[in-house]
Amino acid sequence: MYTSKIKLSNITNLSDARFAAAVGIDYIGFCFDTNDVSYIPPVKAKEIFEWTSGTIIVAEFGEQSIDEIKDISELLSVDFIEIFNSILPDELSTFQIPLIKKIDLDEFDMDSLSFEIETYKATCHAFHLFSSSGKDDFDRDTLKELCVNNLIIWGLPLDLYNTKNIVDTYNPFALNVSGGNEEKPGIKDFDEMNEWLDSMRIDD
Repeated sequence: MYTSKIKLSNITNLSDARFAAAVGIDYIGFCFDTNDVSYIPPVKAKEIFEWTSGTIIVAEFGEQSIDEIKDISELLSVDFIEIFNSILPDELSTFQIPLIKKIDLDEFDMDSLSFEIETYKATCHAFHLFSSSGKDDFDRDTLKELCVNNLIIWGLPLDLYNTKNIVDTYNPFALNVSGGNEEKPGIKDFDEMNEWLDSMRIDD
């Protein structure tokens, strides 16, 4: 058990997925946005699903049509859908699978961010906040309030040294980290990730 729930996103290989399941990561995300470098074909993702169990599967999408998002998500029987696009709340209400809305903080000031989350709150289960520029100096009080009143997935920069402070200060619903490429098929070094996870581990 960890001090926060964890989402491992942008998974492109079986090594990441099986590692996540083995160490108790809560959510694993697969990117189905063909314009993203982490894109994984649905057929390959389905093969990975069949070798993993015990984690919640999130289908991650960009500026794609509602029909495409629904078709892929229903075909793969995913647990959650993460959207990073401008689909309006009333259109999202037609989805039968719980939604996570991904928001780039670089595109909002704190007032408009709060308004955006309030606008989508009725249709989205959680909000994944990140910065495309890698910034992490956003208004502390606003972020704390958002974490108190919403399920916030923290996608701002994380490392071995700042994670405890972020969890203690903001207590987000979950922390988001990204998968990576294998050194060779089936081979990957997880030492750095294990060290990070150990720093958050709660003794039973």
